[in-house]
Amino acid sequence: MTVPLLDIVFQNDRYYLLFDDEKILEPPVTREWHVYADGEYTCSIKNCKVSELLKVPGKFFLETRENLNKLENSFRRLKNVTLSSDKINI
Repeated sequence: MTVPLLDIVFQNDRYYLLFDDEKILEPPVTREWHVYADGEYTCSIKNCKVSELLKVPGKFFLETRENLNKLENSFRRLKNVTLSSDKINI
């Protein structure tokens, strides 16, 4: 399963990841998401959960305390960032 990442924001010691596809609510079997940016593997996120603080109709937020600083800093320059439940070869 692959889901496009719409935005990433750091707030109050955690990162919030924004999606508009409800498939993101189905946790991967391995409990790990693989992040791909412009077709290349970037990092893995292991400790994600659905945010209970942020609620927007039609949007879904995952939150994590993992350090995603590098991803956040480069996110605005990237064209396509996705999370995948499987490691894939692009």
